[in-house]
Amino acid sequence: MTAVVTELLTHDKKAPLSTTPVEERRHSEASTVAAKGRRRRSILALTRSAVIVMGVGLAIVIPLGWGQWVAGFTDQSTDNAYVRADTTPVSAQISGHMDRILVNDFENVRAGQVLAEINAAEYLAKVSRAKAAVTAAEAAIRNVDSRVELQHRVIAQAQASVLAAAADRDRAASEYDRQKMASRDGWSTSQRLEEALAAIKRYEAQMTEKQAGIEAERQQLNVLDTQREQAAAELDSRRAELQLAEIELGYTKIVAPTDGVVNASSVRAGQYVTVGTRIISVVPLPNVYVVANYKETQLGKVRVGQTVTIAVDMFPGQRLKGRVDQISPASGSEFALLPADNATGNFTKVAQRIAVKIELLDLPDDMRQLLRPGMSVVSTIHTDIPVAKGTGR
Repeated sequence: MTAVVTELLTHDKKAPLSTTPVEERRHSEASTVAAKGRRRRSILALTRSAVIVMGVGLAIVIPLGWGQWVAGFTDQSTDNAYVRADTTPVSAQISGHMDRILVNDFENVRAGQVLAEINAAEYLAKVSRAKAAVTAAEAAIRNVDSRVELQHRVIAQAQASVLAAAADRDRAASEYDRQKMASRDGWSTSQRLEEALAAIKRYEAQMTEKQAGIEAERQQLNVLDTQREQAAAELDSRRAELQLAEIELGYTKIVAPTDGVVNASSVRAGQYVTVGTRIISVVPLPNVYVVANYKETQLGKVRVGQTVTIAVDMFPGQRLKGRVDQISPASGSEFALLPADNATGNFTKVAQRIAVKIELLDLPDDMRQLLRPGMSVVSTIHTDIPVAKGTGR
């Protein structure tokens, strides 16, 4: 109390004897500004402290319970979702110059419709050459068959000669018996007896020779059979080459694999294409579906068959109906060209995304014709409303 009185007395001594109203007003305003500054600094300090406390709390709470909190939602939504279709890229299966493109850009096509043609002159020549090779192989088989037939006749002729030699031997044996009896009775000489015996041996030798010839001819028949098998295999090979040539000739006509709409062709008439060159793509409209990439923390209650609400960015305010058709067997990172290896180096946990295929149900005809693959959508899965499997496409 004494200090306060002393301060007031000192202040009164230093103060001028008289002050004007203007000076009093200025003094009052300065005091107000100083008070406001002090209050602002206090509020800022309090705000900074609150933010720091909240940040520390979130840093602790989010890792511990955020995933469970999100997984507990009844409705799981994501804007990482797009309209998709089973688009088929059509590529050249042979090399050659493009003759013509038979469809316009973005034209409706039917399965089997010819989209483009590659110059077929070279492949027609290959087919003609393959046909000539088949004809030559068939002629080779006929030649072997003729030789086999001739060989059978040669064998028959050799067998006949053996029979002739056997007859000569029998005749010589009879002559030997006569000469032997005549020589015993003195009516023949020893020379004639020897000649008859030599004739028997000669004819027997001829029979042995001709029988060996028959065996050789029969062995030649086996050789011809082997040659025929080889010629038949050659014919099969030539026919396979002809079939391949005809297949390649068929590849000169590039056809649509399915009904749908083609995109802009990437080649033009006269361009040289090689095997694998993409010619055009066929989008199987209106058969589209939605692929939504949900975080793993959102899929705890998601099951196949649950109802989905879909909002297409192109049509604000409209809601489409769908159902969960399939859930990917792995996250997208597992299908990457270079999958991440979290077993080495520093590790930062990142929520992975898993694709969910959504079938569209009860689409209006006008909407069905307007949906295009690649459109952005927002999908919301209602985990508390399962539905039976339907046919929505």
